[in-house]
Parts: sequence; C-alpha cells; structure tokens
Amino acid sequence: MGGFSILMFIFAACAYLVGFYMYKGHKISALEWRAAYKNLSIDEWKNIGKWTMIVSIFIFAVAIIGAIFKFD
Repeated sequence: MGGFSILMFIFAACAYLVGFYMYKGHKISALEWRAAYKNLSIDEWKNIGKWTMIVSIFIFAVAIIGAIFKFD
C-alpha cells in the first residue's frame, strides 16, 4: 500500500468515527462555537453524523482504489 492510500485510509477511519460519535447523539464542542452549529437538536446532530459516515465511505473507496493502482 502506498503512502497516499495509508493516509487516506487513516483519514477515512477518523472521519467515520467522528460521524459515528455524532450519529449516536453526542455534540462536538469544537463545532458548537460556530453560529451554524449553535442550538442544534439531537436529531440534527444525528443527521450530520449520518452524512459524515456516508462521505467517509467514499474516502475509503478512494483509499482502496489508490491501493490497487498504487498512486504515489
């Protein structure tokens, strides 16, 4: 596996874990200070977490394609 694929895989895993954390209904205080994320309900945090997990799956796909074709 090339360096690109390894970094993309690690990034995708981190993004998926953050999305899963939000999907379970937890708020992320690092985002809450922004005006767009203030006063969000738990259902809105779950929706953001769901879409974060979906996007991270596409990042996993890029990492797998990079591993197959050895992009470096």
